Amino acid sequence: MSEPSGTGSAGPETKKRPWIKWVALGCSGLIVVVAALVFFTTMAVKRATAGPEKVVHEFLAAAGQGDYAAAHDYFSAPLKQVQPLDEFAAAAKANAMFFQIKDTTFSNRSIDMKGAKFSGTVTLVTGTEVPASFALVRENSKWKLLSYHIGS
Repeated sequence: MSEPSGTGSAGPETKKRPWIKWVALGCSGLIVVVAALVFFTTMAVKRATAGPEKVVHEFLAAAGQGDYAAAHDYFSAPLKQVQPLDEFAAAAKANAMFFQIKDTTFSNRSIDMKGAKFSGTVTLVTGTEVPASFALVRENSKWKLLSYHIGS
């Protein structure tokens, strides 16, 4: 006797793959861990570089206001030898637009026992973005500029 049509098995039984769920969970967990690691590392670096970054901002603000003596006080002893106050003031006056800064973006920052370094861009009040880099060193327990470069 044959089976009536339309009844019987629906075809080969599909195999369940429970390991796919575990692989997906593992990958998701790994992504969360990596994201958290990146976030906390970024925050630690930002926190560690907060002091030197503040010095950079104060230097730029003083120079932008035309207070070249105050800006020059942020120079380290070696930078003061390379660029005395009168030379700095003359150069800053001649390039005053580079000190009229609306915002800074430091895409690269580092800090170690030798000092701190920042590089990225500054946005001028005109809206123009120009490259900028700053190197700082600890001098008598204060952060001081070792070098700076603003513009191309």
